[in-house]
Order: sequence, then structure tokens, then C-alpha cells
Amino acid sequence: MRYLFTICLLASLIAGLSCGRRATKGLTVDSAFERFIPPDTNVLAGVQIAKLASAPLYVSHKDQLDLAQFDAFSERTGLDPARDLSEILLAWNGKQAVAMARGKFSESKMRPKLASLGLRRTTYNKYTLFGDDKNSLVFIRDGLALAGSSQALRGLINRRDTAETGIPADLRQRLEAIPKNDQLWVVSTGGLPLTGVPMRSDIGSALSNIVGYVSSTATGVGIDTGIHLQADLTCISTEGAQRVRDALRGGIGLARLTTKDNQMDLLRLYDSVQVDQENSAIHVRASIAPDLADKVFSYLPNLRSGAGQMFRGTPR
Repeated sequence: MRYLFTICLLASLIAGLSCGRRATKGLTVDSAFERFIPPDTNVLAGVQIAKLASAPLYVSHKDQLDLAQFDAFSERTGLDPARDLSEILLAWNGKQAVAMARGKFSESKMRPKLASLGLRRTTYNKYTLFGDDKNSLVFIRDGLALAGSSQALRGLINRRDTAETGIPADLRQRLEAIPKNDQLWVVSTGGLPLTGVPMRSDIGSALSNIVGYVSSTATGVGIDTGIHLQADLTCISTEGAQRVRDALRGGIGLARLTTKDNQMDLLRLYDSVQVDQENSAIHVRASIAPDLADKVFSYLPNLRSGAGQMFRGTPR
């Protein structure tokens, strides 16, 4: 869950990779997930793995996108995320998260592997929970599993057929702004979802200058032959939006000034960014064309390292 959250949070923060494109908006969440979304959720993030895996850009660069964490996950559980998982949803209330997954898996096939890991098994309301109090896994049925604290999972099992579950209205409204075919997305209310995220003190200090001005976010990433991402930030006031706009433009300008002259691809990337203000809303758009998207992958090792340093809370 930590890796999924980090990916989606980064998508929200680095909106400078966003794009302006014409697409049908109104992203929907799988109905199988909706009945397990806690009522106090203020952040939803999703990854459409099956759609992402079929995107031409992903197919061309999937070897560069393989993460060591996913390899370790596959070895420990016997699941190949790219092959066996079709969709992941993360729900967070600022204190605890619940991850939901759909795909080609079953409890009966995974039980031997889970047993070999020494995971404790407990039975609750006819369901078997694998794990401990902090990290547990439960199979609702073949192809649908939930992960989170045992307390959170028991609460979801109890509420699954009541009116207390489902996407909160304010988050559903934010989903309407995201292109329906985007493979990665995150929506939030109550500000930027930064609580509890470890990061370098200087990064945290810089973000603190704008965090208080943002009341909700909607970010979607679509990948085909290029990369398409759009971010919409709703601020608490027009003046607050101006502060956020100026901070984003300043950050992009600084990044451009510190880019070496021989890194023309990065310069093209920064030059494509558009940050606009509409009353109390900030819209960030850009376009990463196929030829530029291909070249961006050469920077992946540095980008991963930089993101890791940013969120480890230690200076480089």
C-alpha cells in the first residue's frame, strides 16, 4: 500500500507533467470496491493495471518500469502484479489506509504460499484474515481481496451491505473531472494528502507554504503512446490560488534554470507546462509527446532516486 500511495501522491505533487487533451470525463470506480470504501475516506487513489499493461508506451518500456519492490512482492506471494492483478484501489482517511485488489487469484491457490510466510490466520464472520493487527489480508471472494489493519478489515466486513459505505459525495464530484480512461488517478478532499508522509525537512517546509491553501485535488494520468496527466487543485480562496499558482510556476522555473544545457529533453518537458488560474482553482496542463516520452525513460533511475530521497526525510 505504501508504494501505491507514494506513486499516486507524486502524481498529485508533480503536476508539471500534466496535459491538456480532449477526453470523455467522469471516471468510475468498480462497484465491487464501492461497498468497502470507508465512510470517512478523504483520499482515493487507483491504478488500472490491466489497461496500463496494454498501453503501447508501457509495452515498449516495461523492463525499465519493473520495480524491485514488485519483484519481491511476487516472490513472497506468488502473484505477478502485471499478470495476476487487474486493478488496485487505495482508500485513506488520514490515519489508516485500506487497499483493494481485483484480478486472477484465489484464496485456495494462495493459502499455501501465505502459510509458508508464517502469517497468522484468524476467522471473522466466515472470512479468514491472514496477518497481524497492523497488516492483514482477507479474500472476499476469488478475484477480490482487501488489505489493511485487522480492525479496519473487520469494520468493512461489518458495513459492506449497509448505507455507510460508498464513495463520499465530495470525492465523487472530484472523480467527474478526471478522464474516464486514465490508468492512474488520485482525488482528495481536506487539503493535500501529506499527513504522515516522511520527507526531507526542506521539501516539507516548501510544501507548507501552499498546503494550507489547497482544499481538494483531482489528478489523472493516462498513458498510450505518450503520457497524459492533468491536475486540478481547488483552493480556499482566489488569493490562496494565486499563491499556489506562483509557487508552482516558480518551482518549474527553478527546475528549468538548474537544468544543464545539454539536457534538451528535460528543457522541452518543463517548457510544455502550463499553470493557469481560474478564480479559486488551479489547472496544470502539459503534453508529453511520444518521442519525448520515450526519452524521459532514460531519466527514470535518477527520477526514482530523487523521489526516494525526497520522501526519506533525509538530505541528499
